[in-house]
Amino acid sequence: MPPKCKEVDDRALPERTSCIGDKIKDPLDLAASTIGRQAMLNKFWSYEILRKCFHKKTDPPHARLFCEPKCQIHVATWYLLYRWLIFIAWLGIIFCSLFEIGSYKPLHYWNKWAIYLTNWDLALGTTQAFLGALLVSKRWKLQKDVGFDPCEMKLTMLERSYWFLYTVTSSLAVAVTVCYWTAVYNPEIHQIDPLNIMLHVCNSILMITDLCITSIPFHVTNVWWCLIVVLFYIIFSIIYYTAGGLDKLGHHYIYRILDWKKPGQTLLVCIGGLTFVIIVHFIMCLLGRFRDCLYTRVTKKMYKDSQTTRIDYPVTKKEAEIV
Repeated sequence: MPPKCKEVDDRALPERTSCIGDKIKDPLDLAASTIGRQAMLNKFWSYEILRKCFHKKTDPPHARLFCEPKCQIHVATWYLLYRWLIFIAWLGIIFCSLFEIGSYKPLHYWNKWAIYLTNWDLALGTTQAFLGALLVSKRWKLQKDVGFDPCEMKLTMLERSYWFLYTVTSSLAVAVTVCYWTAVYNPEIHQIDPLNIMLHVCNSILMITDLCITSIPFHVTNVWWCLIVVLFYIIFSIIYYTAGGLDKLGHHYIYRILDWKKPGQTLLVCIGGLTFVIIVHFIMCLLGRFRDCLYTRVTKKMYKDSQTTRIDYPVTKKEAEIV
């Protein structure tokens, strides 16, 4: 066997000088080489800083965040009822959408229901609301046990799926609402009826209201979840157009702004839509951060008030005894 290599400790050796061809470098060349190495070192540290900023690994959220309201550390009966009412609201909207209940001019094209992005959002919203109701119901039953400790809850696939769907639905609902009323709505074709309000207003109201009450975290790095769903829809629209699909009015496209007969213009619309989804996701993250800061401030204030009351009472009693 070959002998093992011995590590040489060069700390006691004199300072080494860089040589080329057994000739010692000129001092100016040596200084320039040192400066070059310093510049490379600075670039390396800059790269490390950027890498830490953009590739920072965050710890997964605790499982209790997906089943507790923001204002309490346990599940009260009102929150259990709230979660099931939210699910019923989403289920009612999707039922009205399928059977066009509330529409002034129903077209009864049920086979075209799945081609619209609005209805994709409804399906995602109903699914996430159902998972949320299941998680809260499970937690409500578990906490009845005397030995139950919420800190020992584990993050399972159910919580992860709920987190994914909740994040996507929150950003997608607001994006669908804004894009519909600014780029899709045409008063000559569309009616402002109860069904239209439910599809393109109530979806955002439900998600923003839910954001204010729940403890579900929003991370900027999860924006790609939303982009994946939108990209899937863009690919679906291309396949649907290639297969000769028509919308409810017989046009060879799903939306007027998503007409693949004009590929250049439609591609720009898709890029703009993806960019807008990113912006909406960032806004939702800011709202989530504002929610957390607000609840933290209120909790600290309530804690200080309770501590002040607790301290003032014995002092007042002592003064009364002295008098």
